[in-house]
Amino acid sequence: MALPNHGNRPVPSPRRFPWQSLDSMTRAEAAAARDLRRWAAHHVRLDLVEDAMEELLGAQVAIRTRRAGRLAGPSAADGAVAVVLVPAGARGRAAGGVLLEADGALAATIAARAIKRRGPAVVGDVGDAASSLAGALAAVVSAVFRRVHGEASLCVEAAGAAKVLEAQLLRREAGFVGMTLTVLVADDAFSARVAMSSEKAAGAPEPSWDFGALARLGATPLSMPLVAYATRSTVADVAALHRGDVFLPDAWPLARTPEGVTGPVLLSPPSWELGIRARLGDGARLVLGGEMESLLAAAEAEMSETEEKAALLTAIGDVPVVVRVEIGEACMAARDWATLGRGDVIALGRRVGEHVVLRVGGLPVARGELVDIDGEVGVRIVERLAGGPTAS
Repeated sequence: MALPNHGNRPVPSPRRFPWQSLDSMTRAEAAAARDLRRWAAHHVRLDLVEDAMEELLGAQVAIRTRRAGRLAGPSAADGAVAVVLVPAGARGRAAGGVLLEADGALAATIAARAIKRRGPAVVGDVGDAASSLAGALAAVVSAVFRRVHGEASLCVEAAGAAKVLEAQLLRREAGFVGMTLTVLVADDAFSARVAMSSEKAAGAPEPSWDFGALARLGATPLSMPLVAYATRSTVADVAALHRGDVFLPDAWPLARTPEGVTGPVLLSPPSWELGIRARLGDGARLVLGGEMESLLAAAEAEMSETEEKAALLTAIGDVPVVVRVEIGEACMAARDWATLGRGDVIALGRRVGEHVVLRVGGLPVARGELVDIDGEVGVRIVERLAGGPTAS
């Protein structure tokens, strides 16, 4: 049976997916990219940088990461300008900073748009203009950080030719990692780069898990078991349970009512031996208590309201979820699905793997692209989603 061909459209023949065409990287490059992003996220609201640049430059701005890895030596491009960024309060210290490099055309475009002038059509060797362009870049970077944070968490320590500033940083510290970027300003694409010591990048803290991070998951469904009773047992006793056997709790805490069951329960992720007190009421209503308690002991812990909220957040963080990697979709009318049989060919709406969606509980949480990491297929995240249409 062949796929129904409406409108005399040709039916494509099946082909193997071109895995060899995937963008490839090593595990070391993937780790370097992760470290750089974590360091940047610790100091800058990355989600607001593009918006602040758009407001300042009066044009749509997008920043795309390309590659990351260890620097074998000086890598600054000819004619590029740069600024050295340090955390607020660290200016003037001996420790090196972070090099933010922009090619001459990007710096010139940023400067022109910032002062509401038309940018140059072509930018060659910046030559004597390097210091002026670097100063303009420093001013724009500082303004963006102020708009994002109110008070900048990163400060510009130096500005100038990229080759000069990079050489100074390499003399201060050994071992650098860098990430190349593509910066889109309106319809134009430019090159940029971020570089810093590998030790500093690896020392970035883990992403914070707080109520803000939880809220950013939006409408993503999370389920936590309600535990009415728990007891210790042995593997042998569990293995001995067969169909028809009865498991009898020592003391059942719930009472039956005409509307269901009521009584104390504990909210607890599957791997926990602790739970958060709650009470089942009539009509299957759950009232959260907040106190932490052992599943095997009824002693109530004395906790402040802040500690109760922290316990709830930690418990939610351990809720297991199923993450689906979706590499495409097959879409046809129901009548066409009904005609399919083994061996039929389905024409997909787009190339498989062109876009990848990570989905949790039926809702998309991120978009990405397939990459080759040391011979294994990985998913590089290109956009975090808000967790569903109802997320604010």
